[in-house]
Amino acid sequence: MIQRLIAFITSVILFFSAGSLSGRRTPAQMSAAAKDPYATAGYGITAQLLKERYDIIHHTMRDHPDRNEIPFVWPAVSLIETMAEAYRLFPNNACLKLDYCDALLNALKNYLVEDADITTADGTVNNVSFYNSSAGNRNSFYYDDNEWVCIQLLLGYRQLGKADFLKAAQKNLEFLWTGWDDVLGGGIYWHQDRSSKNACSNAPAAIAFLLAYQCTGNAEYLEKGKQIYNWVNAALREDDLFIDNIVIETGAKNHWKGIYNQATMIFAGSLLYEITGDETYYELTRRTVNATLGLMFREEHTADGTTKIRMNGNPIFKAWCVGWLARSYVKFFETDPAKDTRPMDLLIAVLDQELLTKTKDGLYDPFFCSGESDPDNVSELLAQDGVASAFLCAAYYNVILK
Repeated sequence: MIQRLIAFITSVILFFSAGSLSGRRTPAQMSAAAKDPYATAGYGITAQLLKERYDIIHHTMRDHPDRNEIPFVWPAVSLIETMAEAYRLFPNNACLKLDYCDALLNALKNYLVEDADITTADGTVNNVSFYNSSAGNRNSFYYDDNEWVCIQLLLGYRQLGKADFLKAAQKNLEFLWTGWDDVLGGGIYWHQDRSSKNACSNAPAAIAFLLAYQCTGNAEYLEKGKQIYNWVNAALREDDLFIDNIVIETGAKNHWKGIYNQATMIFAGSLLYEITGDETYYELTRRTVNATLGLMFREEHTADGTTKIRMNGNPIFKAWCVGWLARSYVKFFETDPAKDTRPMDLLIAVLDQELLTKTKDGLYDPFFCSGESDPDNVSELLAQDGVASAFLCAAYYNVILK
């Protein structure tokens, strides 16, 4: 009992010591957010997930509401992503801030491996820190898992102002660069077995290095972000979209175009344009945004003569991917000189239908009315976090950006 009390007091101290860099909302924005249906739904899911699945005393999460299984690091980060989106919209919410701070400082430590020695193509690299794929282990890592963590540490630093988050991210950036070599002209490997180089282990890495540059002004981060982004465009771009991966041994390409790979390249390209003002990055990103509209959305004519916008299921993979699509569309809109509303208009048309799928348990359709289903995964963090993030991004777009 004493240990629980100490842990809670520590979390409260952390809460009050973390200063917000995200700014406060005006009364008009707060009123608009309170009335926005996507904000209400997104925050509702977030609050429910935190109540059911986040233990701030023990700094642990549960992947499902009725199982005591600690999630892998990827779904654990997805809950932090959702907290970040909710806090961006509601920075005055003290309870949310407390959970958000604690998750970044303490819950992520369940996966942290410090002072490790890892094998690369150039030999052994000593004294690196990374996030293991599962809690409490030391021997299984994916570069993309670490990139999702790193992005959230950096966004947490920007929103909360706590230097520990930036320090942890910078340590992780050192690890991420151990995945880069000149095989296939560059690129970061997906897994420690170094068998493939994937869009999902490079686009988010570019985001991480570019966010780090924005946080620190360190030109080395900017150059590495550019290198990674340019490699993905050279090696994986196809018809303005991005294929999944290249196998190292054979050079074979997997041409599946998952939506999260498009989303993260849109986000990275938007960051590069925001940082450099180089129109090349804007044009590449704009073309990918336009290509995703046909990849992700379709018109469906109903029996009553109306037309609905549906999502195409195959590129979704997980609801979490749609959360990233919403995040990328919002970032593109922020930086787009033309202020093209079509991407978010289409996504919001889908979210209008998604609002109607809420179950008595407070859960939503993780395939966004596309017609696909996977009953076993409806309640997992990656499913409901993705829905929550999509709603919260739509609300941020409506309330803050438009």
